[in-house]
Amino acid sequence: MVSKTQRFSAGFCISLAIILLMVPFSWLVSMLIAAAFHEICHLGAIRVLSGKTGRVYFRLAGPRIDLPELSPGREALCALSGPLGGLLLLLLVDVFPKLAICGLIQSVYNLLPMYPLDGGRALRSVLSMMLPPPKVKQYVRVIEFLCRMGILAAGIWGCFWGGFGLLSFLVCMVIVIRVK
Repeated sequence: MVSKTQRFSAGFCISLAIILLMVPFSWLVSMLIAAAFHEICHLGAIRVLSGKTGRVYFRLAGPRIDLPELSPGREALCALSGPLGGLLLLLLVDVFPKLAICGLIQSVYNLLPMYPLDGGRALRSVLSMMLPPPKVKQYVRVIEFLCRMGILAAGIWGCFWGGFGLLSFLVCMVIVIRVK
């Protein structure tokens, strides 16, 4: 947990150190640029739609931005702006292919309909415009459960029939456990 005065959690620093040791430098630079662009797109949308941006905190689960109170529609737009920005990086695939791939992977991951990912935030916002709060909670729980089961099924398939070995299952388990 990151306190209000601390901007970087210990978990964030440890995961960054592990990534620095495991990922080739060119991919690391591409990954960091794509992540920074993703967050800049969020901040830009927040600034345009509310006029105010809050502090940014870096945690193990990813950055968190303190937001002003937003309407559900504006919240959904702000949540989707980061992944859409990452998808825009695909336009650079001929010039910067690693950057485009990193932007695509980050966008797909962030669009998963699981809170606190951007897809989960957008899902809650859109449902709250159409349904009463108890129904929103109920639908979100069911959708998140189905998404988690689908990710686990993909990991099991990749492990036993897809030819990816245990790594695919471990990656899927990390996604399911980490996103809470």
